[in-house]
Amino acid sequence: MATKQKARRAGQEAYPTLALFGMLVLAPAGIAQQALPGCEPNTEVLGAVHGKLAERDLDQLKFTERAAREHAVLEELIARYPREAEPHRLLIGFVGESEPDQLPALRARYRKIAAEHPDDPLALYLASLALVGADTPERIRLLESARKLAPQFAWPALQLGLVHSSGKFADKKAAAEDVGSFFSGCPASTDRTALWLLSKFGGSEAQARVAAALRGKLATESNPEPLKKYETLWGLEFQSRPPQQHAELRRQIGEDLKRIEPLNPKPDAEWLEFLKNGYKQAFDAQPTQALEDRIVREFPASQQAFGIVAAAWRKTHKEPEDGGDTGAWRAYNKVYEEALKGWIRDFAEVTYLGRESWFYTIVYDFAASEKDGIAAAERYVKMAEDYEAPQSSVYSNAAEMLLDHRWQTKRALELLRKAGPLLSKEHERASANDSLSEEDRDKLENSQTYERHEFAGLVLRAARLAGRPGEAQFLRTSIETGPPKNAKRLSGYWLNRGRLAVLENRMADGLTYYQRAIATRRDPATPWRGHLQDDLTDEARALWKEMGGTETAWAVWSNLPDAKPAELKEGRWEKPTKALPAFELYDLTGKTWKLQTLEGKSVMINLWATWCGPCNVELPHLQKLYEQVKERPDLQILTFNIDADLGLVEPFIKEKGYTFPVLPAGNLVHEILDEIAIPQNWIVDPHGAWRWTQVGFDGAPNWIDAIVQRLESVKSAPPQN
Repeated sequence: MATKQKARRAGQEAYPTLALFGMLVLAPAGIAQQALPGCEPNTEVLGAVHGKLAERDLDQLKFTERAAREHAVLEELIARYPREAEPHRLLIGFVGESEPDQLPALRARYRKIAAEHPDDPLALYLASLALVGADTPERIRLLESARKLAPQFAWPALQLGLVHSSGKFADKKAAAEDVGSFFSGCPASTDRTALWLLSKFGGSEAQARVAAALRGKLATESNPEPLKKYETLWGLEFQSRPPQQHAELRRQIGEDLKRIEPLNPKPDAEWLEFLKNGYKQAFDAQPTQALEDRIVREFPASQQAFGIVAAAWRKTHKEPEDGGDTGAWRAYNKVYEEALKGWIRDFAEVTYLGRESWFYTIVYDFAASEKDGIAAAERYVKMAEDYEAPQSSVYSNAAEMLLDHRWQTKRALELLRKAGPLLSKEHERASANDSLSEEDRDKLENSQTYERHEFAGLVLRAARLAGRPGEAQFLRTSIETGPPKNAKRLSGYWLNRGRLAVLENRMADGLTYYQRAIATRRDPATPWRGHLQDDLTDEARALWKEMGGTETAWAVWSNLPDAKPAELKEGRWEKPTKALPAFELYDLTGKTWKLQTLEGKSVMINLWATWCGPCNVELPHLQKLYEQVKERPDLQILTFNIDADLGLVEPFIKEKGYTFPVLPAGNLVHEILDEIAIPQNWIVDPHGAWRWTQVGFDGAPNWIDAIVQRLESVKSAPPQN
């Protein structure tokens, strides 16, 4: 371990020299008159990036090797093409995401060059990229100066749009103007940030203009790599046109495919999947199936082949619906684990199967042997240390798995010792972001408080199970602070107080705190994948027995009446901080839905996407809920789909047999939310007021009844002012 860390540090210390060399050639004398980057990177730059930095190749490299390649390739491109922004953007992005400790030095060098060349729009723009989250006022100044120096240089406008899109410096009007300015200069851009901002601030008309420009650009293209942008084009066309026009769009996709398919005589798996998705959107089943067969046959180890094989397996091997059916889940796990072993063997390019998937399978399999479980945990940690940038969650996840299964608790403590400093660094970096609004900062602090409590809980559990109470003493000050303001965190807070008291042999105190944790718990523990894990009840009951308590007294002590029995418990539900704007949307059948015409009904709106794993687990339950309440005049179930490739949604719905209303609502959702987590459920009262939000799907056996109860609870809500 020490040797590897030394090598990593040595490698990182070498990179600044290369970066400095590359940037020093950025700004020679008379730079203001030199060319600025266009709307697309230089073709040689793109070719080098796609060839030398292909993700499937990088994913096979250990982290130190990957970092060395990223730096070497990008520094060489910076030296050869000093007036191209793309290598700089990629370098700043890689360092910021994977080597955050090196970011301050990189920022300082870009700022120095900008200060030395205040008349160079490119130098100002690149310095602004390096300052994301560090000095937003200076970032704004640099971008505005770059725009004044070179109004035709579109990229500063895009970054200003990003600054104005959310957070402390949010300004919707300015963001819309910035996005419009960018697309005026780059009307056919497929930049991901630009398209996200377009969906949030541009609307359907702007998307249609970009789609028209992109279609015109691609009409004469014959190079296979840029031809993949047809996928973006089709998404824009579906997003900007009503469902009544989607049949015509599907015919157009068929015509596009006839032209572009012959243009790549040596297709790889990625190209074949691009064609397959196109034919799927065109509702042409025969070539879709033929392309799937070809991918599996010609590229049997690829990510694309794995996706096809795994999807086919899941069609014939459904997960048990009852989270508490231990026997059914054990049988399913056994079959799934055998399949996973085969996939790990056969799909060599899909590295996460062996690095992560096997570990997470064992996490939830409580019939797994100790030998297999420990081996899975150790491999997971080793793979992460070798192939990823350091992150606290790896060590915490492995430690939690060992504790849940009661395996090697002393090893769990070792892992948590590694996780602690990393977690502190991650929190420090996130808190340093100067663009956070007060609301954002409150959310961040709440999230970090939760993460600290969860980490403390793991340390306390490990210290007790390993018989090393002294290992948790460093947590005492943080644990014995006042209760959190967020009521959802109270139970966890009192649970940790109880754990610490037991470690310190203060048993009466421990029982008191455990009882308080039970009293403040919002929802009881529910079975998940055939196993019920209820640490709070198990620990409290074990302590009760240890102190000589009887079963009769336990039933009295633990069965506390609710403080407000008439009030519906919040559980994982949150009060929204925004109002739901009036909307008018079409569903996939062409029916119009307006918020105004839904008045008088309690409405549940589900946010989802076809690519979202948890959404795919939740949707069958949503279908059952819809069938149960669809005839009720007082309740309504709607879904907001946020797929970018909207043309794939209708084939997905038909394949699954879902009948609930699906409203393409990506633009609306992006407009409402700065960050989108799915699946997500919204409850709207009969007056059109957004009352509740629930993020994620917990698989509770009473999920349908709980949703209906939540809908019933807002029926008599008074109008909001």
